Amino acid sequence: MSDNRISPPAPVLKWYKSPEGICEVYANAAHVTWTQDDVRIRLGQLVDDPETPNPGPEFRGANEERAAITFPWRHAKLLRDQLTTVIDAFEKANGPIKIDVKLPANIP
Repeated sequence: MSDNRISPPAPVLKWYKSPEGICEVYANAAHVTWTQDDVRIRLGQLVDDPETPNPGPEFRGANEERAAITFPWRHAKLLRDQLTTVIDAFEKANGPIKIDVKLPANIP
């Protein structure tokens, strides 16, 4: 006879502030890579490219790496579900988030 009982859900764990503090990072770019075991996300911020720092037709932006995080696939799926929930709630309150925005041309 097999045991088909389902385990009860795990209790919700409290969050505590680290006495050492945390690293706050702003990012507007991400680069995802993965292995059989983990997902890694490199977070970056769009900055001016040191080779073309001045405005004009030659200007090019670059992503400056700010942080990276690696976590197992199980956590990636849980994070996906949490993000879906908060994005859906945001869009319900504010309308669809536009991801195909267009920027004006550089000003000479």
